[in-house]
Amino acid sequence: MKNFLGSYNNFKVSSFKRFCWIAPVLIIVIALCVIIGVGATTGSYSDGAGIGIDFEGGTLITVNFTSDMLEEKPYDEQVRDITEAIESTTLDGDSTHVVVSYTQRLDGGSGTSVTLRYKNVYSDDARINELNNAIIAALDALYPDVHNDEVNFITYESIGATAAQDLLSKAGIAVAVSTVLILIYIVFRFTPMAAFAAVLALLHDVVLTLALTIICRVQINTSFVAAIITIIAYSINNTIIIFDRCREYLKPMKGMKNIDYEAIGDVSVRENMRRSVFTTLTTMITVVFLAILGSDSIREFCVPIILGLTVGLYSSVFLAPPMWAAFSTSWDNRKAKRAASAAYSGGTVAVDDEEREQIVAKRNDDEGDAFGRGDGAVKPADKPKGKPIYKYKKKNTTFKKK
Repeated sequence: MKNFLGSYNNFKVSSFKRFCWIAPVLIIVIALCVIIGVGATTGSYSDGAGIGIDFEGGTLITVNFTSDMLEEKPYDEQVRDITEAIESTTLDGDSTHVVVSYTQRLDGGSGTSVTLRYKNVYSDDARINELNNAIIAALDALYPDVHNDEVNFITYESIGATAAQDLLSKAGIAVAVSTVLILIYIVFRFTPMAAFAAVLALLHDVVLTLALTIICRVQINTSFVAAIITIIAYSINNTIIIFDRCREYLKPMKGMKNIDYEAIGDVSVRENMRRSVFTTLTTMITVVFLAILGSDSIREFCVPIILGLTVGLYSSVFLAPPMWAAFSTSWDNRKAKRAASAAYSGGTVAVDDEEREQIVAKRNDDEGDAFGRGDGAVKPADKPKGKPIYKYKKKNTTFKKK
């Protein structure tokens, strides 16, 4: 325990900044391999990605079997007969037929069922409904002894092509608007560098959650979009907590040069990692139980959230602080170069107080002081006369007990 606490107190996330991208890249490559492999087998890459009928359009038909039905004929033969009945159904005067692209077996307390999926073969919604009614009639004829209305034998869900495109566009708008609003908030609350790092971390969370969802073979539908928006809101909370601590450490350093942003990020991560881990685990416990005990629709919502919580914790600790440190260091170096260029060129470039202080320090380094010193140290006697360029007022932060 003592060794663990010692290693935790000395943990530096900046030491792993070169290796933090290996795991996300590997996960994305595996997801691409799954899409290509499943798509080559089924003939549709959308099936490889697990795109649901909400975004692609199509029909899901569920057939519930009784124990007597499975005793008369095994499950595999039942599914084969149902698939042949669906694919052989056509409308009058039309040779177009559907192809079943997805089957899933479900075993529960109410018995065994199979869900079959096929895409829309018509662009007209009325024509799609007509074909679906013909398929339901064909399945009823396949089981004449079972009354569909009494035992809920066959259920189906259909979404037309127009509704699918409308849902897809609205889902994209929802994710884009939420990301832009978060970016605006962080720019005003912190700095543009923190905003860029946070948004890149959020994009990482979305892409990696999508990749893990594809690997786990969970359908991507409207429940997935709701889970993504939830993940964005939760993940940015962990990142903001760390950036808030970074900002507190930067307050007394305002106007200073050569700030070690990586060291500030390391300390901020160490002070907030325990809080981030505990809050993520407590949230995940509830979601895991919902995924285990809930229905299929709830499970399609909970599984991406479980994956997204893990990914969000990873990005807020291992990705966002190093990116913030790199962006901030690059920005300071750029400002220093601009200030030095303005000082030596004698131009009329407008600079702020912080850049003007750096110019004075640079001149003192090169010209030396009144005693001929040029060691780079800016001593009290070397400061320019007149109005001070920068003055730091320390606020009273003492809390008094009432």
